[in-house]
Amino acid sequence: MTEFKNKKIPLQEWVRILGEDEMPVFAHTARNIAAVSGKIETPIAELAHLILQDSAMTTRVLRLANSVYYNPGGERINTVSLAILMLGFDVVRNIALTIAMIDIMFKGIQHEHVIEEMARSLHAAVQAKAIASARGIAEVEEVFIAALLYRLGHLAFWCFPQEKERLLDAEYSVSDTEEKAEVKILGFTLTQLTILLNKEWHLSKVLAESLLDPELQCDSINDIDKAYQLVTTVEQGWGSLEARQAIKDISQHTSLSMDDTLEMVQKSSELAAQTAIEYGAINASKLINLPQHVDLNIDETEIIDQAYQPDLSLQLSILRELTVMLTEKCDLNIILGTVLEGIYRSLAMERTVLAFLSNNETRLTAKYVYGKDEQSVKTCFNFTLNPDEKNIFSYIIKQKKAFWINDTNQDQFEPYLTTDIKKCLGTLTFFASPLLIGNRVKGIIYSDCKFTGRKLSDQDFQSFSHFCEHANIALELMSKRSK
Repeated sequence: MTEFKNKKIPLQEWVRILGEDEMPVFAHTARNIAAVSGKIETPIAELAHLILQDSAMTTRVLRLANSVYYNPGGERINTVSLAILMLGFDVVRNIALTIAMIDIMFKGIQHEHVIEEMARSLHAAVQAKAIASARGIAEVEEVFIAALLYRLGHLAFWCFPQEKERLLDAEYSVSDTEEKAEVKILGFTLTQLTILLNKEWHLSKVLAESLLDPELQCDSINDIDKAYQLVTTVEQGWGSLEARQAIKDISQHTSLSMDDTLEMVQKSSELAAQTAIEYGAINASKLINLPQHVDLNIDETEIIDQAYQPDLSLQLSILRELTVMLTEKCDLNIILGTVLEGIYRSLAMERTVLAFLSNNETRLTAKYVYGKDEQSVKTCFNFTLNPDEKNIFSYIIKQKKAFWINDTNQDQFEPYLTTDIKKCLGTLTFFASPLLIGNRVKGIIYSDCKFTGRKLSDQDFQSFSHFCEHANIALELMSKRSK
């Protein structure tokens, strides 16, 4: 880091440093979410799979999905798949991206500007969404995420300033504008950094339009502008002339009365502060200037990235969700995703795999893998099924029932545990069950506790089998509907 202290870093190099060295997890998450969003066939299943790879993110997504801001009706949401169904793909996508963004604060320098920028961004995002909603448009989530990321370059710089924070802070105090100070010290503006990060990480089309062409008279861009005007003015007090003018501008933009506009923006400020707390940005919530004293519900319970513990009540809740999905004729991919989530989370299994047979039934290939070594398992879980060769998966497919391979029966199945299977799985204790349509096998669901070696129980196997039965019922129903 010290190598950059006395020289300017080119803008493109800043982007590289942030993407590869300082914020690689956020950059990776953002790109993955963008890739999932672009898929036509299975975006819901893909997004759920992406979130479930991170147990801490899963916990936080579900916590937010059950918060007053996102779920005012209070209907309990127990799975990521149901969250996407109930709240919408765009909402859950933005929750995940916001969590990833807020995590930046805890990775970088805890400079006061970081907290200020986060408070301003969250407040503006909630206000912009409310303004867009008041206009009756459908793309409110696009407005929310564009407003949230509007000053991403500022946030990224103050988190990872490459030892230039003191120079820029000093220049801010004497320069006519922030932009002039940034160009003098850095050689570019932080807005330019936002533009390039947005492009490199495929974040938001609305954000790109807003920053690249500020003169563009687009209502969605105006939503963001009006939100930031309000947020920056109320930081100096809700009773100021500037704040009142900002509220008047929003009233004219939305065609709401002044009284209704005031009620909307004041309520949104409270929601923004509470939502910041739900996201874990407690210090940022304290910087959101509320119109009056409000007792916020601050829960500082630490969310730790750790393995899930077996949870019978969660098992029952997810099984009930699956029953509802079956009766409401949900998409097959969503149901299968919920089955995998149920096994992975509620049974505290450490790896869970959904694999499908090829059309000619000669190869078994992993489609989804949940667990720490996802990529390596997805690469190796690709087995040729030769009728003349003993293979545990060929055996399970032939028997058409669930199996629990464990210490008591390993000798019996030893001839079926080929070298390739042993090398890929790395354990000889696991559950596996065929996916069936009628009497025809379409694939396999596999699960284990390789990393901790947790001893599996009869109850675990019964629950695993029960989840797999729901998958088979779904396949059967889909097959009948397609005829």
